[in-house]
Amino acid sequence: MKLQSAAFLAVASGAASRNVVQFNVTKGLPGIHFGSVRSLARRDSHPEQLVNDISGGGYYVQVEVGTPGQNLTMLLDTGSSDAWVLGHDADLCTDRDLQDVYGMTCTDTYDPAKSSTNKLVKPDGFKITYLDGGTASGDYISDDFTIGGITVKSLQMAYVTKAVRGSGILGLGFSASERAATKYPNIIDEMANQGLIGCKAFSLYLNDRRTDSGTILFGGIDTDKFIGPLSILPLYNPPGGNYSSFEVNFTSISLTFTNGTDLSVPTAVLDHPTSAVLDSGTTLSYLPEKMTAPLYSALNTIFDADLRMTLIDCAYLHTEPSLLLTFTFSPTNARISVPIWELILDILPASYPPPPEFPSGKACVFGIQSTAIFSSTGTVKGGMSNFTLLGDSFLRSAYAVFDLTHYQIGLAQANLNSTTSTVVELSGEGTSLPSLTGVVAQQTTFTPTSTPRVLGGDEFGPGGAGTGREENTAGGAGRAMLREVLAVTVVTWIFASLGGALIAF
Repeated sequence: MKLQSAAFLAVASGAASRNVVQFNVTKGLPGIHFGSVRSLARRDSHPEQLVNDISGGGYYVQVEVGTPGQNLTMLLDTGSSDAWVLGHDADLCTDRDLQDVYGMTCTDTYDPAKSSTNKLVKPDGFKITYLDGGTASGDYISDDFTIGGITVKSLQMAYVTKAVRGSGILGLGFSASERAATKYPNIIDEMANQGLIGCKAFSLYLNDRRTDSGTILFGGIDTDKFIGPLSILPLYNPPGGNYSSFEVNFTSISLTFTNGTDLSVPTAVLDHPTSAVLDSGTTLSYLPEKMTAPLYSALNTIFDADLRMTLIDCAYLHTEPSLLLTFTFSPTNARISVPIWELILDILPASYPPPPEFPSGKACVFGIQSTAIFSSTGTVKGGMSNFTLLGDSFLRSAYAVFDLTHYQIGLAQANLNSTTSTVVELSGEGTSLPSLTGVVAQQTTFTPTSTPRVLGGDEFGPGGAGTGREENTAGGAGRAMLREVLAVTVVTWIFASLGGALIAF
């Protein structure tokens, strides 16, 4: 392994060193089982909401807020920049009618009156409107925030009293994308400012889709978690140089068939340069229609107009590992290969009509969707449906380093189900991430987790099966306890491009 301009140390999961903080992230809300088939509405208001409601999508972290600490569960989101917590008096948490409307209750809440370190920063200072019209709003406050065994003092965050989702969000993006009129140091800024990490960077390892947990490492890189060299990509530099999201230059996708032939779709088909947003807060990935069309044709997908989603034959759950979808990025020609079975979500109810186009007679949701659905439903206007977003369906196959100090992304093929850890501590000095090399090849095979949190058919991968257990929530609908919409990064990016037409402050 080659190390340059970095200190070397070993860090145990959940522990903190002088400049590295590492802890687990969990797929789905701990202790909550998802997958109610009775709750599926064919005319759900947003496709991303549908997928997350049924599959329990999203990766969560356990934190403590206040003095004494109040235990909270938060969605990990590289696509937004504010941390916000659900207030104990939030409308969704206290109104049974709203719980029936949104199909969820609140996981856990925060009461500022029970914290001796709470301070009010800006009354009514936080408001965001998502692409489907749902809003979250409240006050800006500050309080102590404990995560991974370390405490960030007086972290500014939003205290949400009007909500459309049942858990808070931990945004890890650039402060330029905060909802506050006056920008402030967010969690990644404060970790660096308070000397908890040596570089404003974090590494994300979501791990195998069939497992229920991965890790996030603040201030370091774990070379046991990826294969081969770490490719270093510059972030897309917007006009004026004000970095606001994790975008990298996207070159092409290619589908490799089991017989060795390839279908390659370069971004040149779009007749304009394109970049891809990397966003852990979105379950699916989205590509422009000109890129998805040949892919869909090759895989014989169908489009359900009621669900507004592209579906694929569930038989692909059992395909050979050599059937791959490879994403290429410039200028380093970095490549991340995703097995097709990793992109198949068996989450539709048994009552869903068998599509005659599919030999297996069973439909699954495809992990790559077309952004055309947003222009067709009026949520994105002005031809802005050509954006590219790579969510969890892509990120699970990658080891990704988000470097806000050097404005870079590190990408490598993930070494799935790794059981060892070798951590390189990062420094804010210099002009780049260090040149690092991971393991030579995939080291382990999949071992099912003992307490899976995501249910529904073959959600656990080829040959696997969900338990079919159903958990009731408010209103008896049995719906999942989170309501995801398209990532805030995309909202922010489109907002900037269209001059502020989509987000209300």
